[in-house]
Amino acid sequence: MKQSTVLITGATGLLGRQILFKLLGTEYQVYAVKRAHSTIPIESENLHWIEVNSINDDLFRLVPSQVDYVIHAAALVSYKKSDSSKLFKINRDWTSKLAQDAKKEGVKKFVFISSISALGKNATNNVIDENTPKSDREFLSNYGKSKRQAEEALWKFSSEGLPITIFNPSVIIGPANRYQSSAQLLGYVSDQKPFFTKGLINYIDVRDVAKIVVESLANNRINEQFVLNAGSISYKDFFSTVAKQLNVKAPSIGVPKFMVVFGAALENILSKISGNPAVLTMETAKMAGNKNIYNAKKANKAFNISYTTLEQSVQWTVKEMQKRGEL
Repeated sequence: MKQSTVLITGATGLLGRQILFKLLGTEYQVYAVKRAHSTIPIESENLHWIEVNSINDDLFRLVPSQVDYVIHAAALVSYKKSDSSKLFKINRDWTSKLAQDAKKEGVKKFVFISSISALGKNATNNVIDENTPKSDREFLSNYGKSKRQAEEALWKFSSEGLPITIFNPSVIIGPANRYQSSAQLLGYVSDQKPFFTKGLINYIDVRDVAKIVVESLANNRINEQFVLNAGSISYKDFFSTVAKQLNVKAPSIGVPKFMVVFGAALENILSKISGNPAVLTMETAKMAGNKNIYNAKKANKAFNISYTTLEQSVQWTVKEMQKRGEL
């Protein structure tokens, strides 16, 4: 019997690495995409690395066999205004190109990792799910816009015969470079910054997302969208959980939104001086005070999910980042 082949993008990133770990415990032949300067995090007999230099490269021509499944986990995550054009080029245009190529190749399922940032915000009770109405008047970061437009492109190809599955995970907790993804939040606490914003953070462990993504390949559910979220917690309590694991003082001064905006402007100046990326930007400042809760009931029922607790996730993430010298 022929082994099924999986093509995965973003394989060296926070989520991509964990998806690879899960895939290597299966019978799939895996072709993982990496950029020329990225290091190879995992090697295995069933894992083959593909090096690309541009999003215009034809990935399917680089795989010697029929591709059965695509997991598109690559993305640019940025809330800097200067990255706007890059966001749409990578998150929207590349997704559209891959989907078009996948349709031509007869791929059995195209799995796309989107974000809760792409979901509609027009909820009367602050509870958001896959069906929450979208509005042109709601605030979306350029990252959220690029992901939403990528989803719209995928639904178009789905109507033309490409089987798709879209996942919208909340903030993914897991080990990464301290200036990337959710690791920035751990770095913020590690630096013993004193302030926190009065809002909620929705979270999920990276290993849980990876498990669900891999399980989705083998089931018969297609042309569906799923919010992935383990829970929500105030930023104050989230930072306290991280601080406890790091054995440092937690941020203890709550600030109103106007002060967050002012802080974003100040941090942007300091970032240019230090050369380190700013954790707080004008876009993240505008999202400050967000009290939305993301409802994952549909995914919980479909995949029978048992979530890693926030404490377990933070403990593992901190230990792994400390091993790497990131904290």
